[in-house]
Amino acid sequence: VFNVDFPSEFQSWDTVDPAELFHAPVVKKPCKGSVVKHLQEITKGADFMVLWMDCDREGENINFEVLECCMHLMAGSGSKFDRVYRAHFSAINPSDIKKAC
Repeated sequence: VFNVDFPSEFQSWDTVDPAELFHAPVVKKPCKGSVVKHLQEITKGADFMVLWMDCDREGENINFEVLECCMHLMAGSGSKFDRVYRAHFSAINPSDIKKAC
């Protein structure tokens, strides 16, 4: 959903000590062709959200990126975490999907 990079002052391999990067800020930018706008449009006013990503680190990271850009648009006030659900699966073939239900 997002690309993560360092600000321009940390971009030069010739002038930046790599050790500085451990404490450098990061900048998040929507990926080109990103689905951020689409996700925000379909989330606006939603009563609940179901996140259905792979159960690996990349999938979990994508889930948190979706929450970051969309959860504030859900209907209602107060904490919305009780209306966010996480689907868990490891395969998408018919027999595994039926076992997961």
